[in-house]
Amino acid sequence: MSALSAKERGKVALWQIKKVLHCHFLDLSLCLSALSDPRKGVQYTIEEIVMAAVVSFLLKCSSRNAFNLKSKDKQFRQNYYRMFRLGLPHMDAVNELLEKMDTEAFEALRCRLLSSLIEKRVVHRLRFFSKYFCVAVDATGAYQWGDTPPEAIRAHALKKVSASGKTTYFSLVLEAVLICSNGMSIPLMSEWVANDGQQYDKQDCELKAFKRLAVRMKNYFPRLPICILADGLYTNVALMDICKQYQWQFIVVFKDGNLPSVWEEVNSLLPLERNNTSQQTSCDSTWWYANHYQWVNDIEYQKHNIHWVKCACENQHRKTGEKKNNKFVFLTSMKVERQNVVSILSAGRARWNIEDHFNTQKNRGGELHHKFNRVNFNAVKNWHNIRQLATLIGELVEFSAEMQSLKNQIPKMTWKEIWENLNSLLIMCPIEEVIVEFEHWSSAKRQVRLE
Repeated sequence: MSALSAKERGKVALWQIKKVLHCHFLDLSLCLSALSDPRKGVQYTIEEIVMAAVVSFLLKCSSRNAFNLKSKDKQFRQNYYRMFRLGLPHMDAVNELLEKMDTEAFEALRCRLLSSLIEKRVVHRLRFFSKYFCVAVDATGAYQWGDTPPEAIRAHALKKVSASGKTTYFSLVLEAVLICSNGMSIPLMSEWVANDGQQYDKQDCELKAFKRLAVRMKNYFPRLPICILADGLYTNVALMDICKQYQWQFIVVFKDGNLPSVWEEVNSLLPLERNNTSQQTSCDSTWWYANHYQWVNDIEYQKHNIHWVKCACENQHRKTGEKKNNKFVFLTSMKVERQNVVSILSAGRARWNIEDHFNTQKNRGGELHHKFNRVNFNAVKNWHNIRQLATLIGELVEFSAEMQSLKNQIPKMTWKEIWENLNSLLIMCPIEEVIVEFEHWSSAKRQVRLE
C-alpha cells in the first residue's frame, strides 16, 4: 500500500478528530453550553468561545495571534463551521471570558469527560494491573515572569533569589497524568504550585500542592482505584499516609540515601530472601535484554507496611557486543510476588511517560511556556485547563489505530507533520465532502479502536 499524500493525511486526521468527538465526547457541546457565562450582551455563545480555545490547542497553534491569522482566512472559517457548526470568535474575546470564568468550572468539565471515558471502559484494557489505574504525579516549570511581573501575577508566583541578590518570579504546575500501557498519557488534574496572594511565612511547594491535589482527586473520582507513580521527592511518610487514607496504592522511586532506616533493613534482609528473585530475557533485531529482579516484602516504616523491589537491566548489542547496564529501585504498597513483579516494575518505569508528556506540551505543539495571558492569573489557569482538555482529545486521536497506521506508513514521520497536513487542508481545501461522508458513517453505532 502506497503512502498517502499530504492532503489525504490531513483528511485522515480530520476524520479521526470528528470520530473521537462523536464516539467519546458526544455531550461536549451540552457541557460547554451549560457553563455559567459571566458576560452580558455578547455576540458569541460560551460554547463558541470555549470551543475556539480548545481547537486552537488541538491544531497546535503557537499563540492567540497564530489562531487569529488562520481565522482571517475565508476557507478556514468555512471549514471550521462545517466541522463544528459554530461561529469563530476572535481570540481576544476568548481571553476576556477566561479572565472572568471560575477555574473550577473547567476543572469540573475535564473531570466529567474523563469520568465518562472511565465509565465506558475506554482505557480499562490499558491498565498495568487488572484493578488499578496508574496516575503519575510531578511538577513542571510553566512560566518565567522575570524580575518585574504585573502585581496580579507577582502575588501568586514563586520567587527565587540568586546569589547576587536578584529576585526572579516563576510558576510551577503539578500534574496528575493517567499513564496507559500503550504509552498514552491522559492529563487528569492540575494543581498550581502558587502562593495565595497574601502574606506567608513560607512559599508554596510541590508536596503541599500534592496534598491539595489528592483531596480534589478523591472528591472527583471517589471510587477510582488509583496507583500513584512518583519520583524520589515523594518517598516520604506524607505520601504513604495519603494513599492509606484514600485506599490508593503507590510505586515511588527509591534513591540511594532516601529513608536510611529502610535501606538498612533492606540490606540486612536481602541475604535471607534468596528465593525472592527472578529473571526475564528478551531480544529484538538490535539488542539482547536481560532483567534481573529482586524484592523484599513487609518492611515496617512509621506504621506502614511497604515493599522494596529492584530491576537490574543488562543489555547487549547483538552485533557489536556493546553492553549497557542500568538499575531501577522502587518502594511500593503492593506486596511483590513472582507473578506480579514484572507488572510492578513496568508501571514504576512508566512514570517516565509524564516527562515525555511535559516535553510534548513544551516543545511539540502544546506551547506550555507561551503566556496566553500575561496579566491575569485566573486566565492563566483557565488557558491551561483548556490546553489539558485539548490534550485529552489529541491523545485519543493520535493513539487511534488509523492514526498510528498513518504515522507508520512513512519512516520518521512525526505528529508535527501530520498536524501541519491538517492545518494546510483546512486553509486550502473545502471539506464538505469529508463531513458528508462522516455524517453518513456516524449514523450507525461506531467505536474508536485504540492501539
